[in-house]
Amino acid sequence: MKLFAAALALTLGLVGCGPVDGDPIRSGASAPDSVPRQDAVTVAQLRQQAEQNGSLAVVLYLGSVPERTADVDAALDSLQEQPWQFVTDIPADHRVTAPGGGRELYCLFAVSSRDTLFLYEKQDPQYPHQTGRELYCKQDGQPILLLCNGTPDVPDITAVVYCITGRTLDWSPRLSAGTSSPEPVEGVDDFSQHPTPGAAP
Repeated sequence: MKLFAAALALTLGLVGCGPVDGDPIRSGASAPDSVPRQDAVTVAQLRQQAEQNGSLAVVLYLGSVPERTADVDAALDSLQEQPWQFVTDIPADHRVTAPGGGRELYCLFAVSSRDTLFLYEKQDPQYPHQTGRELYCKQDGQPILLLCNGTPDVPDITAVVYCITGRTLDWSPRLSAGTSSPEPVEGVDDFSQHPTPGAAP
């Protein structure tokens, strides 16, 4: 009887194991023949740091390709190895390309898994208050890969986070002139140059 109770307890314990809220991406490092890198940083760690900073979104600039392309996988493969292991595990339905393709590759996600992340085609500057075509909308907290900005200095995507508290954030991911980092935006934590949580100022 004691053996049965122990087996039942073990079974129930395993059933209770699941993905950590806000960190649903499973790294390929869990494969038997792979070894996790010591510098591996999880979505949950980045989210926790951004939440402490009062931000609504996280952005990671992954790099740029020489020519405009619509192939996110090819763009990711052509870039140097990323310090964030979870990036390569982002599924196809969380990979978005701007209409006409792009050159800059970003990873984005809402800080809270309860908030909704939208991506819109950027509207004509003559109509700044109109929203372009919706390209992505999910409320699951998972990171996405975004390939955009086919022309330097001309952002073509608007990212919007709708917070359950009523706070709203919208911005266009783009690189600052003369730098290799995303343009600073209030409410968006940029960990591009700081792969270790807590390293960003």
